[in-house]
Amino acid sequence: MKRLMRILVLPFALVLLMGADNQEARYQNIGGKIMCTCGCAQMLLKCNHVGCPNSAQMIKELRTNVNQTSNDEEVLNWFRKNWGITAVVEPSTHGFELLAWLLPIAGMGIGLLLVLLVIRSWRLRPATVAAGDMNLAPELEAMRDRARRETEI
Repeated sequence: MKRLMRILVLPFALVLLMGADNQEARYQNIGGKIMCTCGCAQMLLKCNHVGCPNSAQMIKELRTNVNQTSNDEEVLNWFRKNWGITAVVEPSTHGFELLAWLLPIAGMGIGLLLVLLVIRSWRLRPATVAAGDMNLAPELEAMRDRARRETEI
């Protein structure tokens, strides 16, 4: 009978532990995306500001929200709404904040396009004429000949 209990209890215990571990992983993941709003410029779960007026309350609210909701974006939106948009480090993927994701990509694309156009214009430019092929004024040509004789080049 004890063996049967072990066989039945073990899978349930594993499922419960995996769920707890999953919640803890979510808690750590979301906490890494939220900044403490006390002005210490540290992530919420890493705030070591002595006497921080906000971190204890924010951590408590984060733990409550992670346990109550299954969607990480809802938790982040709750923090944006209640603690300000700057509390969440990672910008949202909709609305005006979507520009924070798109502008770096667009900037890199435009920059790459400009570099390619400049290189193409350099390649299409006619080759410069060698100095020996230029038609110089006769007095300059005489000076060049004299310099060659004197330097033996």
